[in-house]
Amino acid sequence: MEMTSLFINACITALSLGMFVLCLVSYRRSQNKKILLITAAFFVFFIKGAVLSYGLFISLFEQGIACIYLGIFDIVILVLLFLSTLKR
Repeated sequence: MEMTSLFINACITALSLGMFVLCLVSYRRSQNKKILLITAAFFVFFIKGAVLSYGLFISLFEQGIACIYLGIFDIVILVLLFLSTLKR
């Protein structure tokens, strides 16, 4: 089961890195601040995936500590996405 978790997290991390790069290219072309916030959200999502994959790979996290760290990443991602919807 742990190999499955590593594989899924690696796929999610790679996908979020790809979306980050696409959003970054889009922002450079348009200079739209909404896209910049979404780019930041995908970057935080990528960092979250990298930390989670690393933690699973070396069995670093206890379940309680992992939930706290991952929860903080989720809050930051949600705030960035929310701010991007409010930005005019």
